[in-house]
Amino acid sequence: MDAAKVQAALKDLGQPGYRWDQIRRAVYDQAVSSYDMVAVLPADVRRALGQKAPILSMTERRVDASQDGRAYKALLDLPGGGTVETVLLRPSPTRWTTCISSQVGCAIGCTFCATGLMGLTRSLTPEEITDQVLFWRQYMKRMGLDGRLDNVVYMGMGEPFACYEQVSASLKTLMDQKLFAVGARHISVSTAGVAPRIEDFGRDFPQVNLAVSLHAADDELRTRLVPMNKAYPLARLADSLKKYLLMTNRKLFFEYVLLKGENDRPQDAQALVAWLKGLGPLSLLHVNLIVFNQTDTPHQPTAESDARRFQEQVMSSGLKATVRRNLGRDIGGGCGQLVVLEKAALTTSSPPSPSR
Repeated sequence: MDAAKVQAALKDLGQPGYRWDQIRRAVYDQAVSSYDMVAVLPADVRRALGQKAPILSMTERRVDASQDGRAYKALLDLPGGGTVETVLLRPSPTRWTTCISSQVGCAIGCTFCATGLMGLTRSLTPEEITDQVLFWRQYMKRMGLDGRLDNVVYMGMGEPFACYEQVSASLKTLMDQKLFAVGARHISVSTAGVAPRIEDFGRDFPQVNLAVSLHAADDELRTRLVPMNKAYPLARLADSLKKYLLMTNRKLFFEYVLLKGENDRPQDAQALVAWLKGLGPLSLLHVNLIVFNQTDTPHQPTAESDARRFQEQVMSSGLKATVRRNLGRDIGGGCGQLVVLEKAALTTSSPPSPSR
């Protein structure tokens, strides 16, 4: 929902100012999905708003549910063409997190990431970014899913710092206490390492979590895995991260996808530790190790035992490291698996509605 567009439409319709408050509470607090559900609005106003300023800027094509009921992946059609994927995850019984996209596709070209296979179509608007959160709130209500959606991670399709202005506007909307009211520390933004924007982000959003998709601490290897490393090699990235830490004094998270025989060796762990130690206090650094989710690429996942060995080697240096649980792998909703393939989209059906 574009709040400014709705308010402008209300003004054009000659409606009093309190109408916006009625709509705002219904949409953001009660997760209504249609103006027809806002009974206090006159019928003609409901019809007009549905045409002038829809609650959602996108339409649901399908939603897939994982077998354990802890992950859902939605395929959403965008106005004017294009499709985007977004994921809803339940890491604990009452806590939900949504992984949202900032672009249709991605231009970074990480060789192990399915989204990179798409290339880049376009960046999303701020409304299209935040509407993914709104969609999931509506979906949870419709499907009777218990708990609260209060964590948002910009780790879906696209590079958030390649569309910094749109992402910035969406963050402000999410944190607006009269709209989504998501706390800054419940939001995480991930970047493959657009160094100049890391410094901007530290100044603009010092309380929002930052995660860096690192995947290697050797320039030759990282350039092979994350081609953008050519533009912002590890020394340049480290310089920006040091400035970020000085500005914010906030914990930094590093995503590291473990690829069998490529970046999971003892020497890779040693290089990672050495590089991280040069950034700042170890207490502010946390490594999230992710066992590679199989995609249509030549890479292979590290064995679980090797992932634990890598973790232990990193932790023995005094750094914190976690082997992240992979939710949604069976529906292609795990890290690095988001990709819109039209052929596949036509063969998967939505989950049935629960019985009432």
